[in-house]
Amino acid sequence: MKPYQAVGYLLLNTTAVTAITSTRVWHGLRPESSDTPSISYFELGGGQRYRGMENQPIALNCRADTPEGARDLARVVVNLFSGDMGIRGDINGFKVGKCSLQNDNGLNSEPDDNLYNAPVDILLIYPSKTVS
Repeated sequence: MKPYQAVGYLLLNTTAVTAITSTRVWHGLRPESSDTPSISYFELGGGQRYRGMENQPIALNCRADTPEGARDLARVVVNLFSGDMGIRGDINGFKVGKCSLQNDNGLNSEPDDNLYNAPVDILLIYPSKTVS
């Protein structure tokens, strides 16, 4: 399993997320004119490899029709990935090393479709042998 697959699997198999988004969770760009609330996510550059360990930053875009809806969805995502101790634990061999939600000035309105995006960033850490 690749890092982005672990993220997608977790998002689509967590009731707290799907209660809000249904199946509107996409790897890559959100399809045009798709319903919201939704999540799109993608791997960022800058991942590193050192002594058999790798890390991969991943950006998640939590979109909704209102700022409150986007922020509420992002908080569910943060709770999912950060857990009580800031480390959620094992996700099919991947560990969450960092999870952050931008504050209010990170809440972006998207003029093309009048949606709001609350961006969440996570960093997955894993042994190189985890990736299949």
